[in-house]
Amino acid sequence: MTQKIFISLLFCFILFSACSTDNQTGFSPTIEEDIDEKTGEPNPTVRSSDLETNSISVNQTTRTYLTYWPSVTSGLVPVIIDFHGGAGTAEGQYITSNFVDIADSEGILVIYPQADVRAGSVWNTLHSEEGNKVAGVDDFGFIAAIIESFELNPNIDTSRIYVSGYSNGAAMAYQIACHLNEYIAGFVVMSGLFPLEDEYPCVITHETAGIIINGTSDYERPMIGIEGYTMPVREAASWWAVQNGSTQESVIQDENIERTTYETASGTQIQLFIVEGGGHDWFTFYVDNLPMNEFIWEFLSNFRN
Repeated sequence: MTQKIFISLLFCFILFSACSTDNQTGFSPTIEEDIDEKTGEPNPTVRSSDLETNSISVNQTTRTYLTYWPSVTSGLVPVIIDFHGGAGTAEGQYITSNFVDIADSEGILVIYPQADVRAGSVWNTLHSEEGNKVAGVDDFGFIAAIIESFELNPNIDTSRIYVSGYSNGAAMAYQIACHLNEYIAGFVVMSGLFPLEDEYPCVITHETAGIIINGTSDYERPMIGIEGYTMPVREAASWWAVQNGSTQESVIQDENIERTTYETASGTQIQLFIVEGGGHDWFTFYVDNLPMNEFIWEFLSNFRN
C-alpha cells in the first residue's frame, strides 16, 4: 500500500513539474530563432503571451512596467511604448488602447510603463522644476532606461520603436518622441497636448511620423492648449510637420471628423484628426475602414527611425 502511495505521489510531482512555468520578473528572455532549412528565413516563434511585470532601477528608484509579448513572432519584433493617462495605471492602458489583438497578429511587443504612484500616478512631462507638480520624478530617465534595455535583446527591432499615449500619457509620448527622438520612429497621441519648454528645445534627428487626435469639446485638454504649458493642438501638428520638412498638406472632412495630412517628399506623415464634439477620450472610430487599433499599426508600421 505504501509503495502505491509513493508511486502516485511521484507521478503527480512529475506531472506538475512538466506543466509548470517560471514567472520571472524582468525583461522577457531571448527567443530562440527557428530557421527554415530551405529558405534560411526564421520560422514563426510560438510563445505563451500574457502581461508580465518588470522592474528597473532609475537613479536608485525602482520603477515598474508591464510587457505584453505577442504569441507568435517572426523575425525582429517592433515595440510600442504605451502611456496611461494621469492618475491611471499600466493595466488600465492595456485595456484602453486595445493593442493586444494587433500585437498577436502582427508580432509586436507592447510596453506599458507605470507612472510613479507616490506622485499620484502622473507623468512628469517637464524638465524644468518651475511650475512642475511632480518635479523630482525622472520619467525621461525611466523611459530611456527601458529603451536602452532593448539593446540587450537581439530579437527587438530597435529601428521600430513607437510611442503612444492618452491625456497626460499623450503629453509624455509627445515629449519622448521629441527629447528621445533618435530612438523613436513614430508616435500616437489621443486627447493630449504638447508641452512647451523653450529652455529645453527638442533636437529632431530624423523625420518622425505621428497621429494626433483631439476633440473640440475636450475641456481637460482644450484645443487652444494651456497657456504657458502646452501648444494649441493645431500648432503642435504644424510644429511636427515643419520639423519633418513637409511639402504637402491636405484636408478631408468626413462627417464630424476633419483629417489633415502633412507629408514630406519621402512620404513621412503627420495626420491630425479633429473630432467635432469629441470629448476627453481614447477614440475608437474607424479610419480607412479599419478599427482604430488596426489603423494605428497600419500607419506606424510604414516608418523606421
